[in-house]
Amino acid sequence: MYWLFLLSIRTLSDCDVQNILRTKNSIQEDYLSFNYMLDKFNKATDLHIEKRGNIVTSKLNIHNEMIFIGKAMAILTFDFLSLSSYNANINTDEEFQFLRHIRNGAAHNNIFNLKNEKGEWKIEENQIIKWNGMEINRELQGKEVFNTFISLSSVFLLTKHFSERLTNLDNKK
Repeated sequence: MYWLFLLSIRTLSDCDVQNILRTKNSIQEDYLSFNYMLDKFNKATDLHIEKRGNIVTSKLNIHNEMIFIGKAMAILTFDFLSLSSYNANINTDEEFQFLRHIRNGAAHNNIFNLKNEKGEWKIEENQIIKWNGMEINRELQGKEVFNTFISLSSVFLLTKHFSERLTNLDNKK
């Protein structure tokens, strides 16, 4: 999915691809047309295509899209694992606890929310939850999750970790 995301961004920022899609657009309803989608993509990413002779350069900003995809991946991965038959085997793993806090931050406007509704801490005072060189502790309360603390590529690596973990559990059966 990560590679598909990168490939689609690279492809859609290409002048020739945009021209082909606009030319082949056959749907008349604006909101269903590729032209409408391309216009939204171009505006959302602030895409600028510059032509100088035979050289074409594309400049765009995909920061917001990377945050959105990261948040979606964290939420979907955690929720899937929480509802799966694997939950009993992984819910005490440090990696799962790490994902839980990333997911909660993603679901709370991209801000770490390490306190419950009563204002009580969800993690102990000196507790550190680690994964891949990153550490979650109380100091992160109220701080940004994506792209300050964790990147989209790291979420894909975390998801890959769980994919391998579930495969190992299946192989033990």
